[in-house]
Amino acid sequence: MRKLKAQYIFDGENLHKLATLVVTEHGRVETILHNETTETAGEEFYNGILCPGFVNAHCHLELSHYRHQIPPHEGLPKFIDNVVALRSTLSGESEAMLAADHEMQRNGIVAVGDISNTDASFTVKKQSPIHYHTFIELLDLFNVQSQEFERGKKLFSQYVHTMPLSLTPHSPYTCSRQLIERIAVHAAEYGYPLSIHNQECEAENELYREKSGSLYKHIFAHQSEKRPFPTYGKSSLQTYAGWLPTSLPILLVHNTHTTQADIDFLKHNCPDLHYSFVLCPQSNAYIAQEIPPLDLFLKNNVNIALGTDSAASNTQLNMVREMRALQQSFPHASLAQLLRCATLGGAQALHIHKQFGSFETGKTPGVNVLEHIDFINLKLLESTTVRRIV
Repeated sequence: MRKLKAQYIFDGENLHKLATLVVTEHGRVETILHNETTETAGEEFYNGILCPGFVNAHCHLELSHYRHQIPPHEGLPKFIDNVVALRSTLSGESEAMLAADHEMQRNGIVAVGDISNTDASFTVKKQSPIHYHTFIELLDLFNVQSQEFERGKKLFSQYVHTMPLSLTPHSPYTCSRQLIERIAVHAAEYGYPLSIHNQECEAENELYREKSGSLYKHIFAHQSEKRPFPTYGKSSLQTYAGWLPTSLPILLVHNTHTTQADIDFLKHNCPDLHYSFVLCPQSNAYIAQEIPPLDLFLKNNVNIALGTDSAASNTQLNMVREMRALQQSFPHASLAQLLRCATLGGAQALHIHKQFGSFETGKTPGVNVLEHIDFINLKLLESTTVRRIV
């Protein structure tokens, strides 16, 4: 057995002083001993905060070779254009994905919800000690003749017995209702979680409310034959939420333009929808100089997770930086609330909380130590670092 001590232990929900974390040599949690004031032989003391391994609930490993290739602060439509334009011109994909995986390991990340359009990243993920849940991302750009769903099913069938997989829609502005509903049926059959980029920019809501805005022009204006798109008169989330499967984990990603009205709609109209809000603050700042409304989600007591997004829109795959970005914009958020988002919140979002996210007996969540902490105010510092010790 290993007995681990620090100034504080964060168990996935709360911070504890004068506590000892007991784990087996293989990292299985035995218990947390409280009010431990005496030292015993063999104890390990760390100058910092012990917490479960981080869960990165949203990443795009496939885009790792895009690092430093896309200019910041140009907005989402231009960012998408750049991703598409660079897809066939960049090299070093395999090396970049392996380096990104190693970077996440060094930064205390033990589990990742990863978006994949192809199987290019599958070898790296299979060989990694990180637990990956891969979301095979589909989009049809409202082309009802698209064979995108069939492509996704073929990829799913090829790999489903070798790794955790889902089919998932890219976003409300790239997927027809027909595609989202077909994915929902498939998800209900296999019982897997879904992930969808949600309300990353206000133009997405304008598309659904008024059939206007920059995304509408971006997607439809240059089509020789305009694809059918009805006017729904509601925000994107209020429109497509009813198309999603109930009683399965749903990861709503980004949410920079989600409102109280959207959350009220989910609570009153979709009571069986099991959703989590996944926030990627560093990516939102990089693309559009925006930040997700953390205080809105805290106020509504919904499950919150954190993601790094990809190296295309983030200079580091580092959950401490994501927490620090939120702390800077929302200084009233407690350190325990931020740590929950980076650990148990992500584990619950990906439905892997029986193994990851908290120090509960029988789990093997990994153990990180956060070092260089402002212990007087219980805040992260610019110098705060993370190190995995179990």
